[in-house]
Amino acid sequence: MKTLGILLSTAGLAGAGVFALSAAPAAAATAANCSGAKSIASAPMLRDHRPPSWGTVRLVRDSCYQYWAEISMASPVVANAKANAFLVQYGGNNSGRVLSCDSSGGNGAVIEGQRTCRTPKVRATSGSITFAAIGREYHNYGGGYREISENSTKRTR
Repeated sequence: MKTLGILLSTAGLAGAGVFALSAAPAAAATAANCSGAKSIASAPMLRDHRPPSWGTVRLVRDSCYQYWAEISMASPVVANAKANAFLVQYGGNNSGRVLSCDSSGGNGAVIEGQRTCRTPKVRATSGSITFAAIGREYHNYGGGYREISENSTKRTR
């Protein structure tokens, strides 16, 4: 009887694995259908609001109306520096929400040796919701990180 129980429980786990594996391609297929990511607004990263540009912050949208912010630095970030992008939502139930590259679903702030990061994607099909992207660069001169540059895109959809 003990052997029969082990056999049935193993078969149940195997069945659950088949179910889990069959659901994964459907999610991947949905993500693959959201193509055509394009920058819909951008702004240069300037220190003291003066050239040269040290990078770019962009607001991006794909064909499924998912929005996110990206920051791309002109060269890899040096030691004691970091950069982050922020997605700001205007309108809808989450008006005022701000997500960064460090938010769940983002890929983490730009740190030493890296050049880019992106925020989590937010799906918004309502025409009353707009977004803006903000980029910030920080440096730690010994007393903690201090913002040294910031710029933002226009609000758009």
